[in-house]
Amino acid sequence: MQFFFVSYHQNSVTCSSNIVLFHHFDKVISVMHMNLFEQLLIFLDANMIQPVSYGWFHWLFLILTLMILVITYFRGRNFDNQQIKKILLTYAIVTLSLEVYKQINFSFNYDANATWWTYQWYAFPFQFCSTPMYIALIAALTKNKTIEKACYAFLATFGLTAGLAVMLYPVTVFVDTIGINIQTMIHHSSMILIGFLLIANQKVPNDRKTLISALNVFLICVAIAITIDVTTYYIGINQGLEMFFISPFHDSSLPVFNIIYQHVPYMIFLIIYIAAFSLGSYILFRIFRLPLKTEISPLSHN
Repeated sequence: MQFFFVSYHQNSVTCSSNIVLFHHFDKVISVMHMNLFEQLLIFLDANMIQPVSYGWFHWLFLILTLMILVITYFRGRNFDNQQIKKILLTYAIVTLSLEVYKQINFSFNYDANATWWTYQWYAFPFQFCSTPMYIALIAALTKNKTIEKACYAFLATFGLTAGLAVMLYPVTVFVDTIGINIQTMIHHSSMILIGFLLIANQKVPNDRKTLISALNVFLICVAIAITIDVTTYYIGINQGLEMFFISPFHDSSLPVFNIIYQHVPYMIFLIIYIAAFSLGSYILFRIFRLPLKTEISPLSHN
């Protein structure tokens, strides 16, 4: 999942002709000779009071998510497969574009005298919650039905679970940058919406084959995450990254799992992690299927 613990930019911005004025804490600083791209980045770094769980900002996106879920239930259950693919492609492009913005925002730094770039490896985009945008892109572009169905299954189970977990418990995702807060809420709420869309259009049957294919995609993602963690550790990048927060070299920071990590061997922890998310994803998949007992048009089965 995507967890952001710090924000490196504490600035708000106003622009006038060739001079950019921005407030750095209580000081007003003039920055001359800054190019337009850098001016835009500072503008997009505008601040807000850091949101809190179940504060107004969080509630706003929870309500919007619920409204779209209701609309999907009543009006979005008759999409054919080509329409589903177009929606997935749009979702992937939007979330990937917002991810690019986040990476740039986290890497761009400035003070009264200079601007510079430092990549923030902790934000490397392959956390659990990053995977749905890649999987959706694959699902939208592939012509292989087996791969397509496996991607659909993953998005409707593990993807939905990851998005719901963060939307209900967003403690570590909020910062004081307006754009990043909007990005993280769009990113995680859309994971729920895409998962429910696939369920509502009966693209993910409730059978053993579906669950196995979803688990296979998840295991591939876990393997990639561990490979990144181990590789970056041995080549000396940031003392090893913590993708999926399951690095064998760092204590997990996930709630509950951080306690388990400290009391069992790593391989046992990993098995518990996979089993817990698999079980939780299956349960939520079944719960989201409960309202969908009425028949819908045969068009949705194409």
